[in-house]
Amino acid sequence: MKTKKHPVDLRVANSTRENEAQQEIESFLRALRSYPDRFAREPYLSFRQHLSSIVTAAHASSTDE
Repeated sequence: MKTKKHPVDLRVANSTRENEAQQEIESFLRALRSYPDRFAREPYLSFRQHLSSIVTAAHASSTDE
């Protein structure tokens, strides 16, 4: 049996998706700014690994709130 979505439910879902997208963009930009310094210290670190560590740290701090 399908349940009907109420307009409030859709706004909350859209707001949640928008917030998640904004956090993802901020993490990517933070990784872009900080990668050169980290690469200078760890030349074998790929950008993907660096981005992953930024995203993981951001996720951990958001779940601590």
